[in-house]
Amino acid sequence: MELLSPAQGTIFWTAITFILLLYALKKMAWGPVLQALDEREKRIRESLEKADAAQKQTEDALAKNQEIMEQARKEAQDLLNKSRKTAESMKEEIVQRAEAEAAKMLDKAKRDITLEREKAVEEIKAQTAELSVLIASKLIGKTLSKDDHKDIIDSSLQQMVEAN
Repeated sequence: MELLSPAQGTIFWTAITFILLLYALKKMAWGPVLQALDEREKRIRESLEKADAAQKQTEDALAKNQEIMEQARKEAQDLLNKSRKTAESMKEEIVQRAEAEAAKMLDKAKRDITLEREKAVEEIKAQTAELSVLIASKLIGKTLSKDDHKDIIDSSLQQMVEAN
């Protein structure tokens, strides 16, 4: 039964050995283990803080990208509107040039018509004069000079113009 009831000295030395073992474990094992756990906790905390900072940076970058995209859309829309205005002004300028050119062509055509009409009138006058001279010479029986014919025709035409 000695094993079941230990002696006083054995209990004392067992307790001292246990206390020394606890002290040695605390200094040699638990201290470094607790320190390692604290360092690990610190690293995890730092990693979480870095992850939060990275997430915030990512969100900031995403917001900045969205802002840049919106600004690019606005610039593209402004450029498109400006291009439309430029095209519209060019169209109006081309139409104005075409209208001015058409007006010039119309004026030229009117001048050409007036000149041609005047030429035709002069030609008719000349033919009328020749016919008048021919008729008059047949009626009178003698030939008048060209100057005589011209004077007669001019006076006849003058009388016709005054009558109209």
